[in-house]
Amino acid sequence: MLSISKNPRYPTIEKRSIAWLTDAVIVSIIILLARMAFFAVCMQLQIRLPAGKITIISLAIGVLIAIAYHTFFEGSKLQATPGKMLFGLIVTDLRGNRISLARALSRHMGKYASAFSFGIGYLLYFFSKRKQCLHDMIAKCVIVHRTVT
Repeated sequence: MLSISKNPRYPTIEKRSIAWLTDAVIVSIIILLARMAFFAVCMQLQIRLPAGKITIISLAIGVLIAIAYHTFFEGSKLQATPGKMLFGLIVTDLRGNRISLARALSRHMGKYASAFSFGIGYLLYFFSKRKQCLHDMIAKCVIVHRTVT
């Protein structure tokens, strides 16, 4: 187990950004495949939907997949999405413990606050001693390098 009180190594903004970009690519591929499956089922069953409904369903598919992806991986024993794992990063609570699925969900939902604040939520990284963004602070989480004990 990691102990936050014993000099945790916080990742650079570049490492966090590249891990995020890696996850964004993975999630985008999953969303694309899910949307293609949805459209294939609609065509196979000859379901005709108005463009507005298709757009709403397509957006909902994307949002639900993104929420499930981040919540599942960060709240699991892995403590990290594949992008974070690639760079040896994990998500913990402020004491270095694994976070619950509820806290992982809260962290992900907090990302919308970080984004919708014109990016100011992400800029908090530069002013936080624990290198936390707004969504990390909301969920009382921190991203650190995985340590082996």
